[in-house]
Amino acid sequence: EPADEEAALREVLQFLKSRTGRDFADYKRATVIRRVSRRMQVNGLPTMTRYLGFLRTHAGEPSALLQDLLISVTNFFRDPEAFAALQGEMPRLFRGKTSQDAVRVWVPACATGEEAYSVAILLLEHAATLDPAPTLQVFACDLDDAAIATARTGSYPQAIEADVSEERLRRFFVKEPHGYRVRREVREMVLFSTHDLLRDAPFSRMDLISCRNLLIYLNPAAQGRLFDLFAFALHPGGVL
Repeated sequence: EPADEEAALREVLQFLKSRTGRDFADYKRATVIRRVSRRMQVNGLPTMTRYLGFLRTHAGEPSALLQDLLISVTNFFRDPEAFAALQGEMPRLFRGKTSQDAVRVWVPACATGEEAYSVAILLLEHAATLDPAPTLQVFACDLDDAAIATARTGSYPQAIEADVSEERLRRFFVKEPHGYRVRREVREMVLFSTHDLLRDAPFSRMDLISCRNLLIYLNPAAQGRLFDLFAFALHPGGVL
């Protein structure tokens, strides 16, 4: 029965929340159904009701479902035209700031960190043209503990050569046997934390907010709440 399946889906999300503390009620229904259906298929379960029983009785399944719902899709300098546009905003972010000031940036839904480090690189490149330069602070957060752990290490596969110029690889990365690691001076300006954007207290006094991996997954009401939250978090005249 469709009504039973709908009730089972609500219970799946409720059970996931009780087990992991993560609430997907604000995500688009179609996205959630697609991800849950994938787990049903993987485990050979034909109905949502059957999957709910499986979820409750198999200890590893809540975290497997959580990983499927936390869609970590990101690259360095993803959509080059968007980063070119952001580069054009750099002078405005730094305008009027002295060495006593900070340029503060927030990257919500940062996944494994590529976006946050890409923004940090743009900030460092612009700061290098100024004397003296302000302090640079990037706050990056995500729901996914595992993704945040990866981001903190700053280690990435050799495949990033496709997205990062040779000059930037030389300047901001160290070559390692299995790929590249972001240099310490870049890692130290980015603070990664696990944070639930729709439930935890927002950051504030930001010059720039870069949120490019999240809005498409949220329902319109949640999107509206996020825009209000970003308006609160940004300095007047800050960049979103």
